[in-house]
Amino acid sequence: MSTELSSQAASLPLPAQFFQPKNTLNCVGPAAFRSQTARDAACLLDLDETVVSWSCLSHEFRHNDCVHIPDFMVERDGGLYAVDILGPIPLPEWIEAAVKAKGFGYFAWSADDLPQVRVQNARDLLRYARYEVSLVDRLLILTALKEHGSMRLSEVITMAPGTRAIAVIAAMILRGQIETDLDEQLIGPDSVIRSRHY
Repeated sequence: MSTELSSQAASLPLPAQFFQPKNTLNCVGPAAFRSQTARDAACLLDLDETVVSWSCLSHEFRHNDCVHIPDFMVERDGGLYAVDILGPIPLPEWIEAAVKAKGFGYFAWSADDLPQVRVQNARDLLRYARYEVSLVDRLLILTALKEHGSMRLSEVITMAPGTRAIAVIAAMILRGQIETDLDEQLIGPDSVIRSRHY
């Protein structure tokens, strides 16, 4: 995590709105958003393996007497980027040039740019981002996947008792220990689960 991104997040101006899910993986500083669309975009940032960290409303850009704070500053392995989420209020015409003048990349995303199946899957998984998987549960699932190569979710779910099974599987997906397709359809009983290592 870069020192620059951390220091910017420390002076975060908090907006009044918070949106579900409340958990994040790679957010630096408070997770506060201008809209549900911005929250959905943040869900995608957390599932993007090229993203090292991101922060909300953490960097001001100025042009003459005007100030604009993008929705996100995103640290990827290729550098820092400012990201705005398009909404009812038009973005200032100067913002992209101002961001690039500081040496950052710039993107503006609309709700239509966010793949809705992946967004919903990300929302569902991130509810379990803070769940701690026990060594026993982790080994049971990884051992079974090593033997079988892949299994349906309905099979994997029987390996941890009660409602804990969903939390275990979700947390393991978020930690990159197992994987399933998040783009084609919503996670369900027939979703195929694979180990990331075997």
